[in-house]
This record gives sequence, structure tokens and C-alpha cells, in this order.
Amino acid sequence: MKKALALLLAAAMSLSLAACGGNGGTSAGNTGGDGSKSMPELDTGSVATAMDTAAESVTVAVDDDSFTIGPWGSDSAVRDWTETILWTHLAYRPFIGAAFEAGELELVAAKSVNAVDSTTYEVEIYDNIVDSAGNAIKASDVVFSYDKLAELGYVTEISTYYSSAEATGDYTLTINLKSDTEGAIEEVLCGCSIASESWYTSASQDEIEKNPATTGPYTVENMEIGASLTMAAKDNYWKTSDLTTVELQNVKKINLKCITEASMRSVALENGEVDMAEIAASDVSRFESGSDYNITRYMNAMSQYLIYNTSENSPMHDVNVRRAVSYATDSLTVMMGGGSDACVVSHDVAPNKGPDYVQDWDNQSYFEQDLDKAAECLAAAGYKPGELKLKILTSAQAPQGPYVALQAMLQEAGIELEIMALDRAARMGVQNDPTVWDIAEYSDVVTDFTTHFWSNLFNEDNYPGQGTQGFTQDPELQRLLKAAMSDRSEENMNAFHNYVVENCYMYGLYTEIRSIVTTKGLTNVCMQKENPVLNAMTFTGDYVPAV
Repeated sequence: MKKALALLLAAAMSLSLAACGGNGGTSAGNTGGDGSKSMPELDTGSVATAMDTAAESVTVAVDDDSFTIGPWGSDSAVRDWTETILWTHLAYRPFIGAAFEAGELELVAAKSVNAVDSTTYEVEIYDNIVDSAGNAIKASDVVFSYDKLAELGYVTEISTYYSSAEATGDYTLTINLKSDTEGAIEEVLCGCSIASESWYTSASQDEIEKNPATTGPYTVENMEIGASLTMAAKDNYWKTSDLTTVELQNVKKINLKCITEASMRSVALENGEVDMAEIAASDVSRFESGSDYNITRYMNAMSQYLIYNTSENSPMHDVNVRRAVSYATDSLTVMMGGGSDACVVSHDVAPNKGPDYVQDWDNQSYFEQDLDKAAECLAAAGYKPGELKLKILTSAQAPQGPYVALQAMLQEAGIELEIMALDRAARMGVQNDPTVWDIAEYSDVVTDFTTHFWSNLFNEDNYPGQGTQGFTQDPELQRLLKAAMSDRSEENMNAFHNYVVENCYMYGLYTEIRSIVTTKGLTNVCMQKENPVLNAMTFTGDYVPAV
């Protein structure tokens, strides 16, 4: 059932995804599968370049009111779209799987990076970096930035992989990693905003959040928390040549306008209030006729999945219970509970985005909904219909429709499901407590390889005393994971994938297909790492800004 629905969805998709690259034309690679037919390939010929004349402004509708624009802050959609252009980083990862050793990273603040050994790297930064307040940036500021971010804990990858840094000169430093895990150096080089220590330690919290001394190519002109943000291109940006994608200034002003309701973002486009918005899939048809709008569809890298609590504290400890839940679930119906069917149904807990993802998985059976099999598994676990009661942990700020749909499907299979919707703080307090929940909805993003995604979920090194996200203590699981991480051969990838499916340790649901609509003249939405690079978009002569 799931495969058929996914095929219908893919067949309905007629617009290809747009992508762009940075220095040297580096561009995004793999896209997702849908069971037998691949998603459209990204347009690797579309390269981000500096425009001869910058557009005056672009106004973008965003769905997130948690505007955190200081150098370090909690995750948000606004931060995803602004951090790399407000704040310089040592390097930038232009596409999923871009590797340091292959020379695929774009160097931003770093002039050079050299490996001393597998966990030690020497970095030289440019000697003319200044922030918008005129503070010179030296190696000591880079060390301060990394240490501060590690202390604050906002970026998991920095907390996981960064060990320490030491300034060895005014413009040179050494970075030490905790391990030589695959992808670690890329995450560390690209994951930390660099700010002036003297500015940060003397600024008020209000200044940090509303008027920061930015080190990137744009500065903050005006900020209304929860409502709007205006960023302006710097006239005197410190780097003048060899600009990377995130350093381009193709538009003089970028206005972000918070519109949380998807339907109202569509209305704002139609009324000429914004130039660009990510809209609901159900609204796309309103913009498909005529030449007044351009549509970019892309599969994001965020996989939605279910964590099964395999500890002895939960009925999900029994593999038959886990299989019963999986066979009772239809992923597309879960997605449609949120009001959309625009997705690619999963065939692994990871999405089909990493270069090491085995395409044949999308042709294999993956717990297609089968209530008879669900009943058999439930009986094998010793439960009669109506006897099994489970709790699912969800995030209160996320739409609950998908989990109401899941609740209804499990009820049809004779399983009672209680939805525990908690706010972010409360959820973090119980996420690692195996006595509180049986199933947890979660999402994670592919930044490079499928094996890295798996490691985030299953590597016991990330969960001391816990085993995995789902409290699984299984030496064979760890052996197979480490084998796949050390050698991403198809044989090793299949061995781990098949083992997780056989034991039903977690259940991949879907990856959303997003739609971005822009007005006439904004022809190329530069997509890298599944986020629009707002400063690097292409504006033609017939572009007329909303503001």
C-alpha cells in the first residue's frame, strides 16, 4: 500500500529540484527514491555566481517565530537560513557528503587547513577578518568561539566531536577532535560561528540577539523578535575575492517576515507582500499556471522516524510487538494526518540522501501495512486485541495530526496508543528515561553519509550506558555499525540495514517534499544542504521586489 501511494506521488511530480554550487561549481548530489523510480536529479549545472548588479531587496516569508541570530543559539528555521551569511565559519559544506579529504569543503574564514594526524588539524585564518563593529578577528577569537559553543551545547556535532583548540599564533590554531569518526572534521570545521571575544563578553544579551557584531557578509539592520528581521549586505566585507557561496551579495537587503500559517504565506505571495515562501503542498497548484511565479520542489534531508524503546521497561522489548506496530502503520497516512501527502516513503530509518545509500533498498518490502501480519505478531507476543497499551512521546510544538492518525491505525490493529505531547524542555527531561515512553517520534538530518546518520541513532559511544536512542543493548548491532562506518561497501551497508529491519529496532516513516514559490524574476533558488542560500539566489532584469 505504501509503495503504491508513493509511486502515485512521484508520478505526479513534474518539476525538478533546483540546486547550486559554490567555488569551483561544487553542487548537491543524490536525491531520494520512491520504491522503483528515483526522484529527479538535482540540476548540478546551476552554479551560484556573483551578480553584476545586486537586487535591491528580497522579502521572504518564514514559518518560525523563534528568531535566534546571535552567534550561537538553538535550532530554528530562521537560524538555518541566516547563520552562514551573518556569521563567518572556518569552512562551508556545500552539499551532503562533501568531504575535507576530497577538497570539497569551501574555505571561508580558514585560509588553509592541514591534517597533522587523524584527530589533529592545523588551521590558518585570514589576517584581515573584522566584524561589523570593527573588531579584528584573530585565532584566539576562533578558539573562544569553539569553546563557547561547546560549553553552550547548541550544536550536537560540536559537543560530540570537538575536543579543544589552541591558538599557536595571531592567525594560526590547532584543533583537536575527540575521535576520528567519519564526518567529524567536516562537522567541526563547518559547525561553529566565529565572533569576537571582546565584543561578546562585553555585549548585553539584548545586543547579542538584536544587534550583533556579525562577521559574515551581512549585518543586522533591524530586528523585531518573533516578527521580522532585515539583513543588509556589508559595503566593506573583509573578503573581496575567492568568495564562497555563502559570501555572495546578490541582493542588498534580505527581509524575513514571520508568517506561521502556511495558508497565509500563500496569500502573502498572491498579494505581493513577499517574494518567496515555502508553502503547503496543497497550495502549489495555485501558482502553477502562468509565468508570474517559479516553483522549486526539493526533498529535504530530514527523516521522520519512530524510536522503539527496546529496554525491559517497555512492551516494545519484544520484537513481535515492534513488528505489530510497524505492520499496523502506513507511513503516508501518518504524513497525511498533518494535511499533506508530499513525501517520499522511507525504506530505511535514514532518508535516501547520502551517497552511500543502497538504492535497491527502495525496491524491497519495508513493513507495508498488513493488519493480518500485525495481528499475528500481536498474538505471538501474547496479547489479545485491546490488551496492549503503549505511550508515544511527541513534541508539543509540532502538529499532532500525524500521531492522531497513527493512534487510529494502531487502534484498528487492537493496540491502544496514548499520545504524550511535551514541550521542548519537558521532552528533553524524559527523552533518555526508558520508564516513561514506549515509542518516540523523532527526526534527524543527513549531513553527509548514511552511516553517519545511523551512528547518530545507534552508536553506543553516543549513548553511554544506554546503547542507542532506543535503549538497545546489542553487541552484534554495534559490530555491524562499526564495519559499515569503516568500509561503506554495499555488503556492509546491506548487513546493517537488514539487521535493523529484521530486529525492527526503529521504523523509518518518510521524508517530506518541500515546495518553495518565488515571484517572477527570482529564477534560481540556490539550494544547498537542503536550505535556501538567500544571498546567492539569481535575480533577473524583470524582478520587482515586494519591498
